[in-house]
Amino acid sequence: IITEKADELKELTARAVGEVTIREAVMEVSVWFEQTDFSMLEHPVKGGTVPLVKDWKDLLSEVSDKQSLCASLKDSRFFGPFKDQVEKFEEKFGILDELLLCMNKVQRKWVYLEPIFG
Repeated sequence: IITEKADELKELTARAVGEVTIREAVMEVSVWFEQTDFSMLEHPVKGGTVPLVKDWKDLLSEVSDKQSLCASLKDSRFFGPFKDQVEKFEEKFGILDELLLCMNKVQRKWVYLEPIFG
């Protein structure tokens, strides 16, 4: 009977492996969102310090890598059960990427202008 069901067993095994791979990738993204902190630097100003984000390149690279990971999951034929979850992450990463780029631009201008107006 096993030889008769060999194709079904192979498909079931492939599906299980595919879903586990996607689940692990989704967990990786989820953990990244929960545990990633900005690396900060104390910038001296009159009367104290101001925290600034440092390592922008690494942070933006990580966001880009996670966006690519989410996009690549869609190519799997076993993506269906994870569609809603991955689409939410994609939306969050899009917003995060836009905000980080804006914050980076503002911070660079502030650091440039602070000595002039400080």
